Amino acid sequence: MAISTYAEFLRTRLKGREHELTAIYHAVRNIPYGSTGERDPVKVLANNFGSCSGKHILLRDVLRETGHEAEIITMFTYFNHGVPSHPAMPEDLRAMIEGEVICDFHHYVRKRQENRWIKLDATWHDALIPYGFPVNQDWKGEDDTILAAAPVREYPAVEDLAAWKIELIDQLTPEQRDKRARFFTRLTEWMTTL
Repeated sequence: MAISTYAEFLRTRLKGREHELTAIYHAVRNIPYGSTGERDPVKVLANNFGSCSGKHILLRDVLRETGHEAEIITMFTYFNHGVPSHPAMPEDLRAMIEGEVICDFHHYVRKRQENRWIKLDATWHDALIPYGFPVNQDWKGEDDTILAAAPVREYPAVEDLAAWKIELIDQLTPEQRDKRARFFTRLTEWMTTL
């Protein structure tokens, strides 16, 4: 089912540019971000809404479908410190961004570009530009994109990212999981109002 869904995505959203790296990247990147716990790339397409996990699984799979070598790298990070605080945000969300670290496992796609790997982070969509997010809207396909968070450590690529993410989150303390859940709920709630 995913292959036909990806083919439909390429045909309808890229209209003749199905094999262009930049077109694929920007089509996935511009799917609105939202952390709902859903990591299924087919549902990301159906809902036109997804987390970094779901969007990056989609990007990896579509790149592979079009002949590119790609994999997903997971990194441990303090995700709130990569999110810019903005006056338009609710006060409690700004406090979480500016406050104590919030542990998370973020992802990006690593794509083979000739004899090297480049990093593709498709987390943020264009509606976030006025709020200072590193959206990567000007990426031309040659070098690394700006990551949505700074890595503390990285893990080797895995195929089943959804299961891996659950396993990693389960390793956090209950307090860390609770802070993480509250942060992503508030961030997503705010973003859906934009």
